Amino acid sequence: MKKSIEISNDKFLELLYKGWQVIDVRDKYEYENFEKFLPSVNISYPEVLNNVNKRWPNLDTKLIFICNYGNRSSLTARHLHKLGYVNVYVLDTGIAGLFSS
Repeated sequence: MKKSIEISNDKFLELLYKGWQVIDVRDKYEYENFEKFLPSVNISYPEVLNNVNKRWPNLDTKLIFICNYGNRSSLTARHLHKLGYVNVYVLDTGIAGLFSS
């Protein structure tokens, strides 16, 4: 059975509390000018894809990717999952869903 990489708001907050790293893959402009979820680190989608092995050499690194609605973060998480990263998730509602709940 294929493991789902999408997590709910509740699961997201649980993993955040446990110390998982949150990566916001929006462009710098979006990150600086729209709602932010802190603590998160802003690394744009293209930058993550171009530097994944340098940035996270350990395939067990615990990462959660977020963006506005979950589209770019889902693409990012799926890409890393295909590369062998085993602890990679995406907030299924995106930041918009997190703030609206």
